[in-house]
Amino acid sequence: MRRLGLRSSVTAGFALGALVLSAALAVGTYLSARQLLIDQRERTATRQAFIDAALVRDALLTSDAVVSDVLGSISPPPGTVLYVRRGDEWYSSSLDPAADDVTSVVGPAVEDGSVGLGWTGGTDPSSVVVGVPLPAVDAEYYEASVAAELDETLETLRIALAASAVLTIAAGALLGRFASRRVLTPMTDVASAAAKISGGDMSTRLQDTDDPELVPLVAAFNNMVDALDEKIEQDARFAADVAHELRTPVTTLTTSLSLLQRATDLSPRSEQAVALMSAELRRFTRALEDLLTLGRLDSAAHERHVSTIRAEDLVRQALGSSGRDPSLLRDSDEESRTARVSVDLPQLRRALINLFDNADIHGGGLARCRIVARSDTVDLHVEDHGPGIAAEDRERVFERFARAGSRKEGTGSGLGLSIVAQTVRNHGGSVWCGEAAGGGATLVLRLPRSPEEPS
Repeated sequence: MRRLGLRSSVTAGFALGALVLSAALAVGTYLSARQLLIDQRERTATRQAFIDAALVRDALLTSDAVVSDVLGSISPPPGTVLYVRRGDEWYSSSLDPAADDVTSVVGPAVEDGSVGLGWTGGTDPSSVVVGVPLPAVDAEYYEASVAAELDETLETLRIALAASAVLTIAAGALLGRFASRRVLTPMTDVASAAAKISGGDMSTRLQDTDDPELVPLVAAFNNMVDALDEKIEQDARFAADVAHELRTPVTTLTTSLSLLQRATDLSPRSEQAVALMSAELRRFTRALEDLLTLGRLDSAAHERHVSTIRAEDLVRQALGSSGRDPSLLRDSDEESRTARVSVDLPQLRRALINLFDNADIHGGGLARCRIVARSDTVDLHVEDHGPGIAAEDRERVFERFARAGSRKEGTGSGLGLSIVAQTVRNHGGSVWCGEAAGGGATLVLRLPRSPEEPS
């Protein structure tokens, strides 16, 4: 039971309970009915035996009466055999099993002068045997009645009870399935809402309910999401505000530094220091712009201007706008080239350019791009010439300010792939890192496929 899921465990529990209940009821009903039918059969056999014994006794009191003729004159019920023992002689109304085998179960009681009642397995099916002493004629009378109808009735009862038990177990399992589904519905709603929230849809909330048991859960979950949404917005606004406030001094520094670079009276050491400051300022400016971009993506994940475009056109635009050769897009089949996606063009172009820059900075240069269309998604592959990314770093490279496998120390802001990941998440897609067929790394950007015509 522990290895089963909660729904399967509840269903199995209900089925097991129904099994125990139906088995107990079936066994109790069968034993009670069986005992009642046996008692009734024994009473009927006893009454009939006394009647037939009286007829035999009265007939034998007549002079010159022959026992076999007396037994032949009696008409017992079907399946009943009459036996008379007189002295050492046995007389029977049938040629069926020997009298000793059938009457031995009650013989001792009759020999002691008492009425005997018992069951014998000497016949098929079993028979109820009644023995009556006849001291007036110095004889013993036995009557064996085959209980065929009793066996048939009990067999029918067993089948009916077994069928009822099976139906009860099935009904218990169905009831358990329904109950588990009813109980787990709130958990399913919570899981679905949590999945949407983790995918970036912070507007998701649980619907209000009238169930007093679920009201605290719904309220706590919605309050948690509200607090989380507010915290994310605060962090995004803080990063955006900090980056925005830094723009003015950075612009001032850039202007001042450009004046220093144009000066002709600087010493060699001063020129080296100015060049170093210029490189670091460019890097700082790049990080600042990336922070502003991430802030916009975090705070306005659903404020997008969506257009439908062929995946091939999207990649070629990104290659062209970044000054790269569009022929780097190759090895894509016809379906893949004509597959369409619905995206915010500026955001996706920026994401692809970040992947191209990452290949140039950290992967030995961009090797090729290719498109792989699937039934409901489109994969955009960006491959480089580098040594690849270690398996343990393939998820970490998409974290903010994370660097893994860089050949150039101090290059990049550490936010480029984070921007890519956030952009793709906002579009309902995913991004991951793998190993290219010819070596190097391949970064795969997966987007939902659009059935619409290009805008």
